[in-house]
Amino acid sequence: MSEGNHSYDVVVVGNGALGLALGLELARRKVSVAVLGQPHRPGAASAAAGAMLGAFGEVTAEHLNSEHGRTKLDWSYRASKLWPEWLSQLRLDSTDADLLTAKGTVVMLNTVGVPEIDTRNFKAIRDSLIKYGEKFEDVDPEDIDWLDAEPTARPLQAMFLPNEHAVNATELLMRLEKAFLAAGGMLITERATRVEHANGQVHGIALESGTVLRTEKTVLAAGAYSQVVLDSVPEQAVQIPRLISGYGVSAVVDTEDGTCPPSVIRTPNRAFACGLHVVPRPNGQVYVGATNIVSVEPRETALISDVLFLLNCANRQVRKGLADSGLSRIQVGNRPVPLDGMPLLGETGLSGLWMMTGTYRDGLTLSPLLAREMAALLLDEESSIDLEPFRPVRPPIQPASREEVVDATVTHMLATGYESDWSVPIYWPATIEHYLHAAYTQRAQELDPTFTPPPELLAASRLNPPLTKALRDYYAASRGESNVGASSTSVRSSSPGSLSVEELARETVGTLTSSGVPHPRQDADALLTHVLGSSEPQDQVSEEAAREVRALVARRAERIPLGHIIGRARLGGVEVSVNEGVFVPLFPTECLLAWGLSTISEIKNPVVVDLCTGSAAVALAVAHARPDAQVHAVDLDEAALECAHRNAATRAAAGDTPVTVHAGDVADRDLLMSLRGQVDLVLANPPYVPVGMEISPEFGKHHPARAIFAGADGLDVIRHVISSAGRLLRPGGALAIEHDDPQIGVVPALLAESGLFGDGEGHRDQEDRPRYTTSFRK
Repeated sequence: MSEGNHSYDVVVVGNGALGLALGLELARRKVSVAVLGQPHRPGAASAAAGAMLGAFGEVTAEHLNSEHGRTKLDWSYRASKLWPEWLSQLRLDSTDADLLTAKGTVVMLNTVGVPEIDTRNFKAIRDSLIKYGEKFEDVDPEDIDWLDAEPTARPLQAMFLPNEHAVNATELLMRLEKAFLAAGGMLITERATRVEHANGQVHGIALESGTVLRTEKTVLAAGAYSQVVLDSVPEQAVQIPRLISGYGVSAVVDTEDGTCPPSVIRTPNRAFACGLHVVPRPNGQVYVGATNIVSVEPRETALISDVLFLLNCANRQVRKGLADSGLSRIQVGNRPVPLDGMPLLGETGLSGLWMMTGTYRDGLTLSPLLAREMAALLLDEESSIDLEPFRPVRPPIQPASREEVVDATVTHMLATGYESDWSVPIYWPATIEHYLHAAYTQRAQELDPTFTPPPELLAASRLNPPLTKALRDYYAASRGESNVGASSTSVRSSSPGSLSVEELARETVGTLTSSGVPHPRQDADALLTHVLGSSEPQDQVSEEAAREVRALVARRAERIPLGHIIGRARLGGVEVSVNEGVFVPLFPTECLLAWGLSTISEIKNPVVVDLCTGSAAVALAVAHARPDAQVHAVDLDEAALECAHRNAATRAAAGDTPVTVHAGDVADRDLLMSLRGQVDLVLANPPYVPVGMEISPEFGKHHPARAIFAGADGLDVIRHVISSAGRLLRPGGALAIEHDDPQIGVVPALLAESGLFGDGEGHRDQEDRPRYTTSFRK
């Protein structure tokens, strides 16, 4: 590897708006500086940007709720005041065209978004303008030049921001390069690959060609691509929120009639993305932007689905004749997104390695301000703004509580449906909202017991293992844990053979917590008791026993249900065996069982049927509580029937009243014909999850699907249970059906529709969650 012919005071990695702005600021101060980057900037955010110089058009209500978000708004406002002089300085001679392509911005609130996002953000923009004393004007949407939306996407309100303009991004980058070279800077058209360092100090930067440039100060300003270089210093990279990509697609369109709006036309920021915006360009062109999809690795090509979505939105919401226009080019950009969603600004823990990236959507707007401030810090001068809150080496910035993040994630995910003009049954949104809330709450817990990523990352992590690993590694490093990135699911004791029960319990709880297990303390106690039996906290654990516990803990950390690991579960004071092909009885079913027993408390020799019995836990608990009862358990699945027969035989041998196990289908009209009209109580815990709904791994991955899922709405089996119960029960006989939370409003309606039952009543479980519905046969 060769050494470069020149050394530099500073090397800036990245030739986008931020990197070139910093290089220009340093070169004008007579600093020896090189800027690195490929000339065509593949996948760079700056090259594909709409280049709106907007401090207020980007405001969201969520940002205003946090100190860090308000700081970013204040910086954007300050930067907006620097742009007129900045643009003037970039006009190197009288022949240079005006970089501005839009005079002012129209922000419209239309019927497409959801009030919780679009309306709130529209109001937040307005409130911020008033607070800063910035000019704006309310306008009638019908008076907005060039705007001609489809009727179903018509704007309801609009305001004009006369001081928020836009520039031609391509021309801006060319002008920055010319100014940088004119000031004495050096452009090197290669990517950096590695930081050269020794004894805690940077001393060079390696290029793709193998050349090493000598420098003691390197600034990573290459957006999402900065991570590649940062990873060459792994001891620093692990302590810094990893940079991933907010991959976005934009388009340049040749309008059919050669016209374009005089101003930017945009919506407020909306679901997981920047708002839809159309920016005028010269020669009858408009820029249309932009999508935003979280991706661990930057993309350089567009997905067809994203292009179609973007262009359809523009045609529907801005100008309905836009579909007749020519498509000049498709652009792809990768916004730099740190794992906590906040910028990375300042020096890292390695002397001489600086970062100036992670600004997500406002890097171009902030470029004159951040270039000035970073140059001051690099030259050991006083800065006028405090970059310390965004220093790269930091624990995760948490501007919102976990509950607030989950609520926002659910709202944004639902909003994507409305933006796509979905049409779903009237009760689906509430059902979907419930399941999303449960799924994202569970997902957040799986990622970390304390830290929560921003909404768009929480949503993306569900189906993105590399993102999940990156989040967990960063959170672990923030706590100073030593096993970051290790595949082991537990932390081993440093002194084998001298481990107490209490120490092993703490280790177990920690492992289960970090793996997202819902009740880590209870499960840890169960696993330790399973291996160690009754023991005191101070008792010592043998190496063999500790290995056995850790092996079981590793399986539970993989989200295998506790009952499947230890092979048993309890319900109603009865222990039953369970295996991997059978549903594990759950504590909330105790409530359904108790209600059922209360309804037959005054009945001698009651007849009870347990439909969808699984392990027969409910049926056996009834027989245990009521020795005089005639109890029947029904299931269709062979594995469940085998388990139910085994448990019934075990309980009968222990002295309980025998339970009769039947192979049968609740959809069969002839089921238990001999009992028709004679049954006092029917209990059922059927499958009730809609097919395709994402649920926790315990149920979605490690239970048989036939025991969990039941049709598109989750009600297929419940409908058959109601019909079977109607045939089996005597007049006045009782029915209890367990179901999921949102179905508490649907099951009573199904009972009423059958015409066989009186009013249904919903009941809550021990955690106050809607859990089961009861009724009585007419």
